[in-house]
Amino acid sequence: MKKYRTTLPPLDTLVFFEAAYRMGSFTASAVELNVTQAAVSKRIKQLEDWIGEALFRRDGKRLFPTPMGDRLFQTAQMTLEFVQRGLSTLRQEAHRPLSIGANTAVGMFWLTPLLRDFGLSPNACPTRLITSDNPRDLFNDGNDLTVTYGDGHLPGRQVTLLFEEELTPVAAPHVALALGKELRSIHDIPAADRPKILNYRRASPDWVDWQAWFERMSYRGFETWHIETLSTYSQSIGDAIKGNGIALGSIGLLRAELEAGILHRIGQDALLSGRGYYLSYDDRSALTDGARNLIDHLGSAARTARTILPA
Repeated sequence: MKKYRTTLPPLDTLVFFEAAYRMGSFTASAVELNVTQAAVSKRIKQLEDWIGEALFRRDGKRLFPTPMGDRLFQTAQMTLEFVQRGLSTLRQEAHRPLSIGANTAVGMFWLTPLLRDFGLSPNACPTRLITSDNPRDLFNDGNDLTVTYGDGHLPGRQVTLLFEEELTPVAAPHVALALGKELRSIHDIPAADRPKILNYRRASPDWVDWQAWFERMSYRGFETWHIETLSTYSQSIGDAIKGNGIALGSIGLLRAELEAGILHRIGQDALLSGRGYYLSYDDRSALTDGARNLIDHLGSAARTARTILPA
């Protein structure tokens, strides 16, 4: 058993000694340490008594280190610097922003506005959002929380379903208006009137793109549409907002855009994909109050996202 308390001098005596050695004066070191000269003198005497040898030679108001004082200064300086660096690293870690990892579309369309709202709330704490469609970038020790798309099977993590994925065709208001308010299904759009379909490259085999959506809706003729394949899902939504065609919209994810009228549903077609958006964190994590407050904030928003929007 290591008995530091009985085998080491009081550690604050090293702080006082280091200052006195550098300043060469009890008075000057007292000013630096914001204590009295008597307090410095007392700590140095305590350390000298513990070592059993004088550490300074006094000449008036000046201090001159003894050979033992010179040797102790090297040890004390290295020890204090090592402790300071270690504790500074821990303190920076404790005060770093709460890091949230999210799939790109989740971060862009759903999470960013909620983080802004959270930052304006009484429970706010500093946050940092990391977006990527590569799981290795999200599920690492640098992220306290993740909001990701999938089936919810994340071993070693505490997982909460935010909302299920419900996919429906969406487009800009003028595109929707041209197709008619009474349209029930994009399958009913005459070939000559069909807008461009904005598809995207799937970052994972479990993603549902337009072709998979047609198949699961038991619709034929996907290949007869004019299809533009974009690099990401987010780009397809962005092009739809610009009026460049019809995108496949996740209702919960795009609720703000749908409620604001930036996007409109096209018909009443909707597919529950069997997947969803999940909040998770390492089950070994000790969550901070900030993390718990943010979890509550996102959970409340997700309950709103699960309510049905009219077609």
